[in-house]
Amino acid sequence: MERKGILDRARQLYNEGKWQEAIQLIDKNASTFVTGEDIAEAGRLKGWSYYYLGIKGPQETKETNLLFAKREFEMALEKAEIDKTKISILNGLPLVIWILGKKEEAWQISNKATEEYPNEPTVWNTRGILCRWAQDYKEAVGVGEKVYETALQKKDYRTAGHGKHNKADALVKLGRVEEARKEYEKAIELYKKHEEVTTESAVVHIEGVRKKIADL
Repeated sequence: MERKGILDRARQLYNEGKWQEAIQLIDKNASTFVTGEDIAEAGRLKGWSYYYLGIKGPQETKETNLLFAKREFEMALEKAEIDKTKISILNGLPLVIWILGKKEEAWQISNKATEEYPNEPTVWNTRGILCRWAQDYKEAVGVGEKVYETALQKKDYRTAGHGKHNKADALVKLGRVEEARKEYEKAIELYKKHEEVTTESAVVHIEGVRKKIADL
């Protein structure tokens, strides 16, 4: 499998929630990636995969996986040249750093992302998550709606779904459960739309939202 095919397959595995397999594929073919951007993309995928293994995997390996995610994101950021890659890394890094307990540093990275890419809905989505984690739920609701509206204009249905998803999470914290249910259902619609338009799997996000609806 040539370089592009390896990265495409790794992205597919990541989107399907097969994070360990994505990491193993990249590691097995590490010598294939020679350009800075290929190295950055491989690191970005590993960073996000380790992040999800950290937050969704066994508690005993959580910190180790998050530290791996931090390392991969930081190394990838040094190599990244394309805005799309940089943005994704700048979205993952503050989440990892926050969970590792460095909240001020997480805000600083988020500030950097929103200043450099003020019209990019994904960086505001990360900001909304941080607002929720900081228990500023009213702000998180507003940011979530902003993410939805700006992402929809760009026909970025996955990010629009994230906006509704995170808005719903904040509404739950505010005790507005029925509003949250509607936002969760809208998020699922948007994730399915993303799958239709791009043929990329959003199964991880859809299943996550369905579980939250069931728990309401």
